[in-house]
Amino acid sequence: MTSGEGPVPTFFEAYGEWMQTPPPSWADLAWLRSQWDGPLMLKGIVRVDDARRAVDIGVSAISVSNHGGNNLDTTPAPVRCLAAVAEAVGDSIDVVMDGGVRRGSDVVKAMALGARAVMLGRAYLWGLAANGQAGVENVLDIMRGGIDSTLLGLGHARPSDLTPGDIIVPAGFHRRLGG
Repeated sequence: MTSGEGPVPTFFEAYGEWMQTPPPSWADLAWLRSQWDGPLMLKGIVRVDDARRAVDIGVSAISVSNHGGNNLDTTPAPVRCLAAVAEAVGDSIDVVMDGGVRRGSDVVKAMALGARAVMLGRAYLWGLAANGQAGVENVLDIMRGGIDSTLLGLGHARPSDLTPGDIIVPAGFHRRLGG
């Protein structure tokens, strides 16, 4: 099988080439934005200066994420960087968080600290592995129940009612990186 330019690389050849490719630069991201005028979310923001640069190049949203610590296992948890990043961008773009979300109360904490939404990875994959679509639906039902009961416990009807004052944050918890 060929791609028209020669044989198709094996998995390991393609992976090796990908690993040797430099990561995208801010100029690359600005070029991408210039080519696409639809919604564009940038994932992997934990630094305030990077959040501001994302706003400057015109992304629609950012995800405060350390990619599960896959590349830098000493990166602070996204929830610790969330408040500073959300404050830095204000209402100019949507802020989403992913990483470390295991229960509904984690969703509520993230939203109280400035996230408009959270993304799930492992939680729904566990459900999928355990019981296929029904397992994913069960995980989502459990998450929704946890969100609802946490909101009820805080005296709120909806996540949009949350504020940072709804949660107790220990001294030294927040991390403000890069600005």
